[in-house]
This record gives sequence, C-alpha cells and structure tokens, in this order.
Amino acid sequence: MKIALSGYYGFDNAGDEALLSAITSSIKKRSPEAEFVVFSGAPHRTADLHGIPAVHYMKPLQIIHELSSSDLLISGGGSIFQDVTSARSLPYYISVVALAKMLRKPVIFYAQGVGPINRWFSKFLMRLVANRVDLITLRDEASRNYLIHLGVQRPPMRVTADPVFSLEPTQREEDKIIMLLKEKNPERKPLIGVAVRHWKPLDGYQQELAQVLDDFAERGYGILFIPMAYPEDIDASRQVMQQMKRGAQIIDQYLNSREHLALISQLELMIAMRLHALIFAASRGVSFAGISYDPKINAFLDLFELQPLAASYQEMKCQLGELLSDERLQQRISERSVHMREMSEKNAILALSLIK
Repeated sequence: MKIALSGYYGFDNAGDEALLSAITSSIKKRSPEAEFVVFSGAPHRTADLHGIPAVHYMKPLQIIHELSSSDLLISGGGSIFQDVTSARSLPYYISVVALAKMLRKPVIFYAQGVGPINRWFSKFLMRLVANRVDLITLRDEASRNYLIHLGVQRPPMRVTADPVFSLEPTQREEDKIIMLLKEKNPERKPLIGVAVRHWKPLDGYQQELAQVLDDFAERGYGILFIPMAYPEDIDASRQVMQQMKRGAQIIDQYLNSREHLALISQLELMIAMRLHALIFAASRGVSFAGISYDPKINAFLDLFELQPLAASYQEMKCQLGELLSDERLQQRISERSVHMREMSEKNAILALSLIK
C-alpha cells in the first residue's frame, strides 16, 4: 500500500511538518505496511526529518510517476486551499488533485481548513475539482459551510479535527527540551510562550503586546518567544522583544514538530498568531490566546468558546490574566482537547477506507 501526500511540506513551517508527522504516524498505527511519498519543497530535508521518500513538488513528471504507483492521494491537511497568502498555491494543489483523479486514484482532502478564497478563478477550480474527490474531512464546521457555499456538494464531508491533536513527543524529544529550558530558564520561572509572525494589517499590536508581557514578567513569569516558522519568525519575535523593558528569551534554533510540542507542554500559557502553536497548546492542555489575523484562528478559538486576543493593552492584560487564573477555563480546554484528539484519529480511519 502506497500513499502520496500533497501539502505545504519541506518549507520549515513547524505546523505543516507536524501535520505530516501526525498524518503518517496515525496511518502507520492502523496499517503498519503503509508506505508514503511526499511532494515537498525540500525532498532531501523531508526524507531526513521524517524518514519518508520525497520528490520535488514542482517536478510534474516525478509527481505523475509517483501518483501512478500510489493507491491514494492525501491532500492536506492545513490551510492549503486559500488564496490570501498566494494566488498560485491553490491552483497548484488543485492541479495535483486533478492529476490523481485523471489517473483514477482515490483522493481525500484530509482535515482541511478551507478559505478564504477571493479570486473567481480559484473559486471555479475549487468547485470543479473538489466535487470530484472521494471524501473530504475538515477541521472545523466553518470550513464545511464555506465549501457548501462555494457549491461543493458531491463528496461526503465529515468534520473531524486537526491531525496534530494525535501527535505525541518521544522521550528523547522531551529530554532535549528539558535541557534547552535549563539554559533558557535557569530560574525555573513559570513560562509564557509567544509565537508571532509578520502580518502587515496588524502592525502596531507589538507595542501593546510588549507592554503586557512586561507586566507579566514583573509578576515573575518568564517570557519565551517561539518561532514556529524558522527562521522566518525570528525577526517578528525580535520586534516585540525590542519594545519590552524587561528581559525575554527566544528559541533561536530549529526545532522539529515534536520538539515544539514538548516545549509548549512546559508552558503556563501560549500566546500565538500561528495556528499550530495554539493547537499544540490545546493538545497538551495548556491555556492559549490567539492573535487573530486569519479566519482559521477564529474558527479554532470558537471550538473552545474563546475570543481572539484584544488589541488594546488593558483588555489584553485582563484577558490573559483570566486565562492564567481561571481553573475552570483550563479544565474546559483540557476536556475539549481530549475530544479533539479522538476526532483527529478518525481522519486516518476514513482515509484508509478509500483504499480497495
């Protein structure tokens, strides 16, 4: 049994690499004989990191060859079906799906978060091709409603959960993080993690966030910046750090997805723009606050009955203080994350059901 995987892999984004780890490990748990090939932006790096064969995502002859010998194409997970970050990405991912269907291979959209899709041609492609896949699983109800609104009606659609909820760090990865934190947090302060990224429409929030982080540092918390896309997010992290009056630490080295998971499990609170920083926190029962820059953040927060982090200093401070002190809220996050983990495991079961 051979399964091809198409997604935003090989670009050093911790969230997407976590997706690849979670998808393959969930399927291997149920079908140990399963083999994989990944369409990656950096095939050698993907092979080294995940121990899975990979080919370059922009080499069509190789992709056709691999699809021809595969029993299933998994498209996703993540947020690959949107045209906000790039006008080219959605047509690319849809073209891989179209190739698989031309070769009469079953295709599943795997725990996708869909939208926003603004361009008429992107909407047309999405409607045309998505109606020809075999099964769609989605990580939230908003994505399901969005597809229905676009006119996707033919394939069965199931709302499950992000695959990363099923991911677990190994003992080796946990030991590495313990050693790293001895260096970054020798005083063993309770830690607040921060994962930010550049997003021009939100410019200006950095000063408010820096002021709030200073307040919590004065209360005895350690502030730890965690670049989820390395090294892309380092500059955005330093922009906030430079506006702080008190000290903060930054993880200035590459961590794999399970190492990020082990790190975030050591926090008291995660403040993040990066979706998978929030998912990592939720999956480990750690309280989290999302800085909303994209509908996918709001959709995830809705699952836990949480509001996006306020933009003003005073509201932000109150909101974070409540997250740190409200034990009932923390218990709700933990209970909900258990349910999400169970739902995430269904993705692999549904995917394997398509292989005859």
